[in-house]
Amino acid sequence: MKINSSLLLSSLLLISGCSIGPDYLKPAIVTPDTFHNGDANQSLAKKGTIDKNWWESFHDPILTQLVTKALITNYDIAISQAQLAAYLGQFDQAESYLYPHINGSVSYDRKSTENALPNRNLRDGVISTYAGSLTMASYEIDLFGKVRRATEAARSQLLGSEYNRRSVELTVSASVCASYARLSSLNDQIRLAHENIIATQEIEKNTLLKYKLGSIAQTDWLTASAQVEGSRSTLSQLEAARTAEESTLNTLVGENSKGIRVSAMESITVPEVPMGLPSQLLTRRPDVAMAEQNLIAANAKIGITKAAYFPSLSLTAMLGVQSDSLSSAFSNPTKLWQITPVASIPIFTAGLIDAQVRVAKADYNQSMAIYQKTVLTALNDTDNALAQNSRAKEQLLSNQKRADALKQAFVQAQLRYKVGTYSYTDLLVVQQNWSAAQQQALISKQNVLTTTIGLYKALGGGWEN
Repeated sequence: MKINSSLLLSSLLLISGCSIGPDYLKPAIVTPDTFHNGDANQSLAKKGTIDKNWWESFHDPILTQLVTKALITNYDIAISQAQLAAYLGQFDQAESYLYPHINGSVSYDRKSTENALPNRNLRDGVISTYAGSLTMASYEIDLFGKVRRATEAARSQLLGSEYNRRSVELTVSASVCASYARLSSLNDQIRLAHENIIATQEIEKNTLLKYKLGSIAQTDWLTASAQVEGSRSTLSQLEAARTAEESTLNTLVGENSKGIRVSAMESITVPEVPMGLPSQLLTRRPDVAMAEQNLIAANAKIGITKAAYFPSLSLTAMLGVQSDSLSSAFSNPTKLWQITPVASIPIFTAGLIDAQVRVAKADYNQSMAIYQKTVLTALNDTDNALAQNSRAKEQLLSNQKRADALKQAFVQAQLRYKVGTYSYTDLLVVQQNWSAAQQQALISKQNVLTTTIGLYKALGGGWEN
C-alpha cells in the first residue's frame, strides 16, 4: 500500500502540535470584597501605589542606606540568586532538547602492517586515513509534546525561583527595617534608663538622709535602695538586648559585629500604607506567585509521565568524508552518510508508568494544596497585619497622651517643690513615673513601626496598580 508522504507529514505535524497531559488552568480563588480587619471603605479609599523602595517612606536616610546595602551583601539573597542561576541553566538545558545536537569531529589514523598472512590482500607498510564528520546525537522527535512539557516545567521552576528571590529580598528588607526600629527604640530606652537611675539614686539619697534623721523607717530606705538596683538591672537588660539586636542587624547586612548608628525614634516617620483590594493581593505577593509556578510545573510533569505510554521516535545521523591522503580529503574524498531512525514503544513495564503517573498526580495535588494554603495565608496575614497595625496606633495614642499628662504633672511638681509645698522625694517619684511613661510611649512607637513594616510585607512590598 502506497503511503501519501504529504499526508503522513501533516499527520505528524498535527500530532507533534499536541502535548500529552492536562493543560494548566488557573485555580478559581474566592476572595472577600474587603479585608475583615480593615475599614469598610479603606480598601477602595486607599488605592494607590507603593514604591518599589517602600522603606524610603520612613524618611530615614540611614535606614535606606542599610536596606540598600543588605540587598547587595545579604547571604540569603546571594543563595537565592545562585539558585535562580541554576534554574536558568536547567531551563536552557531543557529547551535545548527541542533542537538537534550536532557535533563535528576530525581524525587522523596511521597504522602499519608487518608479516601479513597470505591470501589476506594485505601488504606490509604504513596506511594513513584522514576523516571528518558531522554527527547528530540521538534526537527525539517530540511527537506527543514530552519535551515541550519538560520545557514548560523547567520554565515554571525558573519563574518560581525568581519569585523566591523576590520573596527573600522582601523578607530581608522587612527584617532590616524591623531590626532598625528595635535598635532605635532600645537606644532611646537606654537613654531613659540612665535618667531613671539618676532619679532613683536621688530618691535613695534623700530617703537615707531622712532615715538617719529618724523621720522615716528603715523599710522606706531599703525600698528606695532596691529601686536603684532594679533600675540598674533594667539598664543592663536593655544594653544586652541592644548588643543582640546589633548582631542581628549586622548579620542581615552581611557584616561582622560592630556598633550601628541609628536615628532617634522621634525622627522616623510612620507612613500611611495604601492596601487596595484583597483580590489584588494575590498578584503582588511573591510567595503566592511562586506557589502557582510550582503548581504549573507539577501539572506539566503529569504530561511528561503520561508521554511514556506512547511511542517515541529518535533519530541519529552522520555525514562525513574519508581519504588516505590529506590533499584528497578536500578534493576527492570518500563520502559517508548514515541515518538511523529508532522507534520504541513500551510493551510491558510491570506498572512502572502507571506508578510514575500516580506520583505526578499526587505531586500536583500537593502543589495545589500548597497554593491554596499560600493564598489563604496571604489573606489572613494581611488581615492580621491590618489589625495589629491599627491596635498599635491606638496604643501609641493612649501611651503618648499618658506621657504628656505625666510631663505636665512633673512640671507642676517642680513648681510646687520650688515654693516648698512638695517634697523632693515626691518630685523625683513623679519624674520617675514620667520616665516610665516615656519608655512605654517609645515601645508603642516601635510597635507601630514594626507592624507597619509587617503590613508592607504582608501586602507584597512595592506594587503598582
